[in-house]
Amino acid sequence: MLSSRNYGNRNLILETLSIYKDKVLNNLFKDIPDSYCDQLKSFDQICGFIQDNSNCFMRENLFGHVTSSAFVVNSNFTQILFTYHAKLKKWLQLGGHCDGEHLIHNSAMREAIEESGLKNLNFINILEFPNIYNYNEINKNTHIPFDLDIHLIPERNHEPAHFHYDIRYLLIADEKENIVISEESLDLKWISIQEAHLYTNESSTLRQVEKFKSLLKSLN
Repeated sequence: MLSSRNYGNRNLILETLSIYKDKVLNNLFKDIPDSYCDQLKSFDQICGFIQDNSNCFMRENLFGHVTSSAFVVNSNFTQILFTYHAKLKKWLQLGGHCDGEHLIHNSAMREAIEESGLKNLNFINILEFPNIYNYNEINKNTHIPFDLDIHLIPERNHEPAHFHYDIRYLLIADEKENIVISEESLDLKWISIQEAHLYTNESSTLRQVEKFKSLLKSLN
């Protein structure tokens, strides 16, 4: 059990990741093609990295660091909010560095607000989809991740190549609220879930789209 040892401020995310594996990955998303084994591998590697690095939430860890992402959908579940990342030149979900924040969902919410200008955002409870979480209630059974990913960030300026151990959450927003392009983006737009593949061929992004479609099917 991940919770059998004291990892200080890393305990909560390790316990939450364990719930993600047991109740989300092994239950809700086990049958999604080409993602289950990748997610198990990412789970093992992310947990190992967090356990081995007390500074895992800090970008000063030059080997890599935990980052957070927000997969934001609209109120009737037909669109996704994507940003065209200024540095990576790709359409992606919102997200960024934790900068020491060990409550990763807080970081995901902060990044979503900063990169979109949206104010009315809520976390979706994946285990009770489509209900939302009480944001102020924080324990290992709340704010369960939606997806995990590990990707290499190439060397840039004086920053060496390093890994992002990305923990991703599912959020909902009102698409009628004004969105604002941040300095980190070249564009920001609501994209039809059915047309996401026209904007990106990133496997980790399309995996999240397929996961969300799977959740929608559970409503039928």
